[in-house]
Amino acid sequence: MTYLQFLVVFLALPIIGLLVALRRQGASVPWLAIGAVCLMALAYTTPWDNALIANGVWTYPAQRVLGVVLGVVPIEEYGFFVLQTILAGLLTAVLTQRLKPRLGG
Repeated sequence: MTYLQFLVVFLALPIIGLLVALRRQGASVPWLAIGAVCLMALAYTTPWDNALIANGVWTYPAQRVLGVVLGVVPIEEYGFFVLQTILAGLLTAVLTQRLKPRLGG
């Protein structure tokens, strides 16, 4: 499985499912908050991942990535930072909507 395939199966598809769930609940998506957290995730993880890869802590097999890098990090890794943040934000939104009646909100 390539890194891009991993992103689609384990992040993009669940994100689509959560978006559908939020739409069915009639809830709005907190895109501004999710976007802000995505920017923080990128700002925090970019130097960290570049340093770790540059120092050989881990690598990405050439046959598993597209070959496009920013610094020394494959573009798919940046996609992972963003998509996992979106997934966590949407999951939080869905759970918040479902718990509101129980919490009296």
